[in-house]
Amino acid sequence: MDHEVEYSTELTKIYHTNYVRNSRAVCVLWAVFTICFAILNIVAFIQPQWIGDTGESDRPGFFGLYQFCVLGAVTSDFTSEFTCTGDFLEFNQILNTSFQAASFLVGASALLFIICCVCLILFLFLNTATVLRICGWLQILGAIFMAIACIVYPNGWDDPQVVSICNSQTYGIGSCGIRWAYILAIVLIFDAFILATLAFILAAKQAKLLPEVYGKKEKS
Repeated sequence: MDHEVEYSTELTKIYHTNYVRNSRAVCVLWAVFTICFAILNIVAFIQPQWIGDTGESDRPGFFGLYQFCVLGAVTSDFTSEFTCTGDFLEFNQILNTSFQAASFLVGASALLFIICCVCLILFLFLNTATVLRICGWLQILGAIFMAIACIVYPNGWDDPQVVSICNSQTYGIGSCGIRWAYILAIVLIFDAFILATLAFILAAKQAKLLPEVYGKKEKS
């Protein structure tokens, strides 16, 4: 009977060690993807490439959340460059309230994921499951903010500046096209929900310490 107890104890230790090792590896991957998400979120926020002209547009130009760029006048050397207008810190410069709301929501989403990255330091001080749950809720809020921003943004396509390039209307892009930053933002919505789900799963699956009875039996 003693041999059976010892065998069970050693086998449990092996399974427990492997489980903890695999769990930590997945947590590290989750943390890396969270940091990558925060970087991509910032890129989507600052890039003015959400919608832009196509070959059918009235004139060249493209729009972001808070910034829009149009082709400037031709210079003496017969060249011209895009002139960009808009600053997130100068909220009144943003074209319309829909673009303002989308800018605020995407910026808030980026801020939540930056906070989530900072919270990774808490792994040194708090229980792993607690930190994962905190980050999971932050990621869910970030995903919701990004989703609302992507829905609200097309409501501002009836702005005169947008119409002058795209001949667009509310939720009708006209002669312009969706550009990569808008597509990236949509993809990030699903990524954020996946990361949040993974965080809650990891929190629920955290291995518990081996019962003290095993250590007592080994000593006996």
